[in-house]
Amino acid sequence: MTSRLRALGRLRATDYLELIEAQGALIWAQLLVATRPRGRLVAEAAVAPEPQRPSVERVARAERVARAVHRAATYGVFRPTCLPRALALGRLLERRGLAGGRLCVGVRREAGTTLVAHAWVEYGGVALGETPAHVRSFAPIADVELLRRR
Repeated sequence: MTSRLRALGRLRATDYLELIEAQGALIWAQLLVATRPRGRLVAEAAVAPEPQRPSVERVARAERVARAVHRAATYGVFRPTCLPRALALGRLLERRGLAGGRLCVGVRREAGTTLVAHAWVEYGGVALGETPAHVRSFAPIADVELLRRR
């Protein structure tokens, strides 16, 4: 607990604001996951088109948003699973004018028979907030456009 408090103490004021916004987005996403069927969380039958390659600066901004979501998930009021984290990240990216994120879902087999699923967001070909090795350990089963607020 002390190390977590120290880590939070090193944040800048803007980091705190991003942390608070990310916590709100995680709460929204958790409620969405709890109240809607999983198939309704992404655009209807929307396999995402191949996005244009964003600039290095835009990818860096997207990675900053992903760090805020990670901090909120780590230090916030609850520990969300990957799907609410991915939905919250997608929402925050869109709010910042960084549309074009792709919600990816993959599976892998563990202990021979157990199937484990994972959701993450890619932006400009980069899996945000994920290590490449972790993402590669999953076989993609879905790659869809993130749900847009209407």
